[in-house]
Amino acid sequence: MKGSFIMSALSVIKSIWKVINLIREIFLNLIFLIIIILIFSVIALVQETQKKEIIPQYGALVLDIEGVIVDNTLYGDEIYALQSKIYGKKVNTSRENSLFELTQKIAQATADPKITSMVLKLDHFVGADVSSLQYIGKYLTKFSKANKPIYAYGSNFNQSQYYLASYADKIYLTPLGSVNVYGLAANNLYYKTLLDNLKINTHVFRVGTYKSAIEPFIRDDMSEEAKSNTTRWLTLMWNNYLQDISTQRKKADTQLVPTPEAMLTNLKEANGNMAQYAMSNGLVDEIASNYQFESELNKQHQISIYDYQLKSKDTNLDSDNGSNKPLIAVVFVNGTITDGENSSNIAGSRDIVEQLRNIRINLNKHNTQAIVLRVNSPGGSVDASEAIRSELEALRDYQIPVVISMGGMAASGGYWISTASDYIVANPNTITGSIGIFGIIPTFEKSLSHIGVYSDGLTTSPLASNNFAQDLPTEMNQLIQLNIDNGYQTFISLVAKARNMTTEQVDKIGQGQVWLGSEASKIGLVDKLGDFDDAIETAATLANLTDYEIDWQKPKGNWFNAFYSDMIAMLPKSTAEIFFEQLPAAKQLQQHVSLWNKFNDPQNRYIYCLNCADVR
Repeated sequence: MKGSFIMSALSVIKSIWKVINLIREIFLNLIFLIIIILIFSVIALVQETQKKEIIPQYGALVLDIEGVIVDNTLYGDEIYALQSKIYGKKVNTSRENSLFELTQKIAQATADPKITSMVLKLDHFVGADVSSLQYIGKYLTKFSKANKPIYAYGSNFNQSQYYLASYADKIYLTPLGSVNVYGLAANNLYYKTLLDNLKINTHVFRVGTYKSAIEPFIRDDMSEEAKSNTTRWLTLMWNNYLQDISTQRKKADTQLVPTPEAMLTNLKEANGNMAQYAMSNGLVDEIASNYQFESELNKQHQISIYDYQLKSKDTNLDSDNGSNKPLIAVVFVNGTITDGENSSNIAGSRDIVEQLRNIRINLNKHNTQAIVLRVNSPGGSVDASEAIRSELEALRDYQIPVVISMGGMAASGGYWISTASDYIVANPNTITGSIGIFGIIPTFEKSLSHIGVYSDGLTTSPLASNNFAQDLPTEMNQLIQLNIDNGYQTFISLVAKARNMTTEQVDKIGQGQVWLGSEASKIGLVDKLGDFDDAIETAATLANLTDYEIDWQKPKGNWFNAFYSDMIAMLPKSTAEIFFEQLPAAKQLQQHVSLWNKFNDPQNRYIYCLNCADVR
């Protein structure tokens, strides 16, 4: 009887298990089927995207930039087109646009008889640094001098949009539009009281009176030293911006951007009508609806900058160079420097070192005669920066000239890697310098003890302790500070050797101080003021080249990351996510957390300029 009961029970269990196993297999098969369908769908979409639609290449070239402008993008237009098909996006304000691909298209259009004019439609253009805007402006000027008119049309011009619009022969504004040109700002969030309330013990190590990257952790406001330094270069940058738009509009900068008091007086006279105020002050030429604007253009054919195809392989960022001409290789350092791979706004040292090493190994095979390193970075990890610098030095050992082209910023770690060069070219508005170093280690012993959690144990040495649940031993504090001190001495020694200065001279302009390119040229941190084209010409001169081609080193990018980020974006947003998106301060906090999560220096030593990274 008992045995029969056991057998029955086992039979029931087996039946239940079979059902569970069947459900598991069905579930796994469904997942597998979905994956297969997705793979084939993506392949089909890729093939469809790669079928270039034949778009007439004539008429007015429309500069309808979406998103931001960076030196070089991780993803090509095909990826963004594929994203658009999958997610049904009509506008992608997170899109990254290559500065050099844009300017190459404008240069081609300048000489293209089929392109008769240009229209700047910039409502979805998020922005770019002033150096990049000036570089685009240079090519817009050439287009205009070719007797091809430029028209700008917008509803609410931000400062980046208006800077480009100022190069137009005529600026149109919608009847309810505005021009929002007020000034630059460099704001940070400060967490000292928050950290105190959370009982987090922040151990800070630094060298540099003006090294303000650690101030958010030890203060609730900006120090006077940081304020004075930032005020100097920020005011200079703003004055340069005003001078440029004043020159383009042929009007006094005080008329275009009056004092707040004068602006309010003028706005009252316009009855609060921002569009009328903009026209009265000479910011725009005409107020018009979209229909009226299109009518003025006589409904001529328009072609988007994204549909306008580059014809010369010399200017194709994605093509391999098959000629026997000498090459000038261009390598990009774009974003925060970390030990890892390239990603959006992250300069991964592994990828960059691999590119430089491949160039060195294949010097004869590819006939590479010079290197231009395009730096647009606020710095980052000491270890990652040194890895890039060392590989540049290895190239110089082969008598290959290395020229640095500084973009919007080449500060701290960006300047560290620039010391391994024969020549440095910076834009007058490049943010550079910030020669200083810091380290931060938080410990949570007070936070944990407050909730009843304690840490205890044994070590054979105070230096063996690596426990964030305990305070740092005095010996460890001293060791880390000595390491940071040594890092600073290494930094100023590298600069002194590269710039033919003494370490005392470098220390005087170091200590974390930030300089604009126009200032840096006067104090010896850069050799020449100019743009990327000047850097290429300098590299050619140093390598004794008259006929050459540019070898654009395309940064590696994981295309799956682009899809993954968009897939996450398609999911329903939580209240917290909506909160972060709507409040600028909350969004800035989220960005700060994301940034510090990416810092991965093995010795916790960082050469990073916080104030440089977010100027608006």
